[in-house]
Amino acid sequence: MSRLDDISLEELQELREQTEGEIPRERVLAAIGRKQGDELDRLAERHGVVEKTIRNWLDRFAREPIEQAPYDDYRPGRPSKLDEEQREQLFEQLQQPPTELGYEQQAWSSTLLIDHVKDEYDVEYSKGHARKLMSKAELSYRTARPRNHEADPGKEAEFQETVEKNGQN
Repeated sequence: MSRLDDISLEELQELREQTEGEIPRERVLAAIGRKQGDELDRLAERHGVVEKTIRNWLDRFAREPIEQAPYDDYRPGRPSKLDEEQREQLFEQLQQPPTELGYEQQAWSSTLLIDHVKDEYDVEYSKGHARKLMSKAELSYRTARPRNHEADPGKEAEFQETVEKNGQN
């Protein structure tokens, strides 16, 4: 328990009330549990992590000021392949049907988005990232659905004639 010798239980409880976020709160609760005498294996089970993670959490309280110990350092991640202006332009383009940009498809797909970004910005994305971009642009992506083999082609044709498409009868 030497990691927490310089911190009182009252300080930890006060920190718990001020802590924002699920993971930082878990770290403070683990420190409180340890200060109250809980063993590492019990804390690990309670918080759903391995003992090494509990030790790492507690080490933070020995290394860092108590206010910073529960929180991770800022990690910006990989820089975007598109700059902010290009990204905004892409999101504006995604609000239009692909036909208005010269494509034959009626709706955006991840494959079409990949091709569009490659042509317009000379940037390559994976299908997964294309789906993330579509989600950030508040679009959903469609997947192909197989045709029901039991469907009556005559009834389907009749149905298609009665359905309004693109605001037209």
